[in-house]
Amino acid sequence: MEQIFKALTQLIKNNDNIYIMTHRNPDFDGMGSAIGLQQIIYSFKKESYIIFNNKEKNASLAKSYDLLKGKELYFNTISKVKALNNIKEDSLLIILDTHKQEMTELPELINKTKNIVIIDHHIKSKDYIKDSTLTYINANLSSTVEFVSKYFKYLNKTVDPLIATLMLVGLEIDTNNFRLKTTKDTYEAASFLSDLGADNVLKQELLQENKDDYLKRQKLIERSYMFDDKAICVADCEIYESKDLAYIAEQLLQFENVAASFVIGHIAKDTIGISARSLGNINVEEIMARLGGGGHLTEAATQIKDSTLKKVEKKLIEQIGGKK
Repeated sequence: MEQIFKALTQLIKNNDNIYIMTHRNPDFDGMGSAIGLQQIIYSFKKESYIIFNNKEKNASLAKSYDLLKGKELYFNTISKVKALNNIKEDSLLIILDTHKQEMTELPELINKTKNIVIIDHHIKSKDYIKDSTLTYINANLSSTVEFVSKYFKYLNKTVDPLIATLMLVGLEIDTNNFRLKTTKDTYEAASFLSDLGADNVLKQELLQENKDDYLKRQKLIERSYMFDDKAICVADCEIYESKDLAYIAEQLLQFENVAASFVIGHIAKDTIGISARSLGNINVEEIMARLGGGGHLTEAATQIKDSTLKKVEKKLIEQIGGKK
């Protein structure tokens, strides 16, 4: 990993026009690592811009942005329109927490520059972004935050405790509170962020959820059924956030005799998402890849456009081996 850090540092130092982008519907891992990496870039006296969607649906992330602005911390964002107009062919574009063009916040941006860096922790898909300047895809990492934490440590740099807190939230969410994809390195990254001053009280506040949303998800869990050792939940026709589907999939894993879980629901009027989780014996990434998605051995997802919940459920059942 040291060679990757050296190469990334050189690319940052050699470029004065840097953009950072994560996936659509960003989470704390994508945005936490983006905000953390932006601090590193700023420490090299370089400006950078995080591709930003002003219509943030994640209330916890929106609160985090307000906290950053309240502390007047360096948090430089750019709208999609401005990014498309301002990026140059020799600009540096760093993509975090995904390696598939169609899953990024702004796919068109990738065609505007020849200098692209990809940092991701999901299993490498066949349709990964090709012709990049630097690619580091390591499915053994718990999260992209783990990579950025190691980068801070390698550079012997510190960061404001608030940003360390946001990064720790991302790490904990992606590991389901250290229950999945957790290694010695994951704990070391968490310890490092704690040493930087990550605030556990604030972390819990950011992870707090709306009571009505919680009850809504519990009703969805009640709709689940077992297919062999797999729990499947098909939501109603309402539109949900991807993180809600992921949360339900993680909750289903806690029940007895469940080796893997799949949650199907609308994430937009014309888009149905599937969130999949596994304890490790079932490779949900392979299943989601066959449905056009990807992810990790124990955590994966896909999005299917212009279909129905029933049709998607049938496709899923076929992929996991049988008929309902």
